[in-house]
Amino acid sequence: MFDIKRNDMPLKGWITTYEIKINDPKMDKQIKKIIDKQGDRQGHKTNVKAQMTEWNLELEPGFKQLANIAVNLAKKASYDKHMTDIDLKISNLWGMKYKSEETAIPHDHWPAAWSFAYYLNAPKGAPGLFFPDMGEQGGERKIEPGLLIMFEGYIRHAVRQAKFKGDRYVVSGNLHEIKRVQHITQNIYT
Repeated sequence: MFDIKRNDMPLKGWITTYEIKINDPKMDKQIKKIIDKQGDRQGHKTNVKAQMTEWNLELEPGFKQLANIAVNLAKKASYDKHMTDIDLKISNLWGMKYKSEETAIPHDHWPAAWSFAYYLNAPKGAPGLFFPDMGEQGGERKIEPGLLIMFEGYIRHAVRQAKFKGDRYVVSGNLHEIKRVQHITQNIYT
């Protein structure tokens, strides 16, 4: 279905990302429509200093399809990286719309097992996904339309400031092991 490319990048060892290219204009159009309709629901109060939707869009048109793709990729990545089969579930899924010079400060998504970014477009000059622990020279992954980059949730990442024209649309999400999500929920409500 998709050609999965594994990239091991140096970070006091390695950062491993898993990447696929998705070509689904209908899904992308549905996602963009929801991002635009929601506007900025977070008020620049998260690590993302750009327009950001609500956190849980996994049942919305387009987002649901992307969530299924991400879960399947995370399962394959878990087996490739850790030689283990685990049941994973999307725990958060949100959209963002960056304008020129907007950023995301360095952060991670721990305790998520996996996190990802999916790029609906790539305006000329728009910043890529930056991994600060890899250093200034080698830590930025250039974005491309339809690129989904998955990485383990503890890996710090950011979006650096850059001037560009247009809007940079991206969807991010977190995946947890299903047993862990159920355990956390049971502890909260019992």
